[in-house]
Amino acid sequence: MEDAGTNDELQPRGDGSSIASFTWYIWVMDHDDGGGGDDDNDSTLTPTPTSTTPLASNSTSATPTTSSNSSSNPIIGMHGDVVCTDLLCVGALVNGTTVQYTLQSLDAASLGWMAMGFGSQMANTPMVIMWPNTDGTVTLSQRKAPAEVMPTVDSNPPRIATLESSLSDLSGSNPKLVFSIPANSDTTQDIIWAFSSTNPDDSAADATLIQHLNSGPTQLDLTNVLTASSMDPTNPVLTLASGPNSNSGGGSTSPVTTAVTFKLPPLLPYEKYIVAHAILCVIGFLGLLPLGAIVARWIRTFNPVWFRLHWIIQFGLALPVIVAGVACGITAVHMGGMFHLNDTHMKWGVAIFVLYFFQITLGAFIHFWKPKRFAAKNMRPPQNYFHAIIGILIIGVAFYQVRTGFRQEWLIATGRLGVGNGANIIWIIWLVLIPAIYFSGMILLRRQYRQEREGRKVGLASAPTDGDGAVDLRTRTAAEF
Repeated sequence: MEDAGTNDELQPRGDGSSIASFTWYIWVMDHDDGGGGDDDNDSTLTPTPTSTTPLASNSTSATPTTSSNSSSNPIIGMHGDVVCTDLLCVGALVNGTTVQYTLQSLDAASLGWMAMGFGSQMANTPMVIMWPNTDGTVTLSQRKAPAEVMPTVDSNPPRIATLESSLSDLSGSNPKLVFSIPANSDTTQDIIWAFSSTNPDDSAADATLIQHLNSGPTQLDLTNVLTASSMDPTNPVLTLASGPNSNSGGGSTSPVTTAVTFKLPPLLPYEKYIVAHAILCVIGFLGLLPLGAIVARWIRTFNPVWFRLHWIIQFGLALPVIVAGVACGITAVHMGGMFHLNDTHMKWGVAIFVLYFFQITLGAFIHFWKPKRFAAKNMRPPQNYFHAIIGILIIGVAFYQVRTGFRQEWLIATGRLGVGNGANIIWIIWLVLIPAIYFSGMILLRRQYRQEREGRKVGLASAPTDGDGAVDLRTRTAAEF
């Protein structure tokens, strides 16, 4: 979830998989279509999407209906689930016709506000946002957003959330905020979560929210039967066997962080388009375009076939790959309910795309139109040098663009775990390798210029020319050079 206000820079999370994970993700099957987790619950309650309630004393657990097979904890045998991220845990406890949700900080950052939404992406997902106030109260605000913008108060949410102030606890290093909401028909609840370290400093339900520190999608299994080894949905950093509800000798209440897991749902349709966009653009801009440039640099003094290979790679192969990659990116933005051209990555992407079309047009212009005053002297016109400079510029900016894509844009657009450091290592190796191969070809410049001088000396006006318009003396024997 993304909100208006001062933006905190997103940091990559976890070591995850490397850039190769993009390839793995594209084959992720059985996807969630982003349908969200809400129904048209015809609640007879008067809509009260917000509340501000003082907290009771340090109560740390719910008092739900006790299951008949509970032996050490009253909620063992009930249905519920816990998922944890790097910043918070979300616990769900099904209690008859309602579900109790607990959002608990993992003390990775100071608590400003916490939120969850019933859906799989931010756009049009009903959200419950909560934050503590300086007077000891907690504000609950039900909101919705049409896209990746600050959500506003929803005056008529599909389900009414109720703040459970007696179950919330702001003490200690793992503060938690609790609310209950009428159950819907979902057995697997898709949710989105968000955590901010900046408090609104306003108890009003419509207070301005500073952008979250991080966010993402996940799922809760509401059919999961709780056992003694389960994480406690009313105190998600603990297991049921060690939690304060346990009757087995008052076990330790230290957080059992080793048992906490973060469940990632399958890729959403728009996320698959993002993955496809990344793969195709990396192949096009950092694979095919550098290859075409290296072919031109290294082969031109040995075989006139270089020009044919150059345009086949840069135009015939790269064009469809790059166009398809950009199209996937545009589709992902549209499907994800995001705004077009609203960040640096998108703007630079369009700029590089336009520059690429300018470059291939310039290449065709150079090949088919040769200024007479340069052709008469068998000299290379200035636009040829400009063509080479533009090509290097495109590839250089593409390196920057790819890095912002996997280090920043992926996190911003999906809220998922960041791509691991392996991707960055591969990027650095490629950044060193490609320029090294290309610029080492400059050792052939002396040979190239000698060939061109030979062409001017013999004055072969009808001599074959290469793709740059210079006389091609490579049709002569090597001994002549």
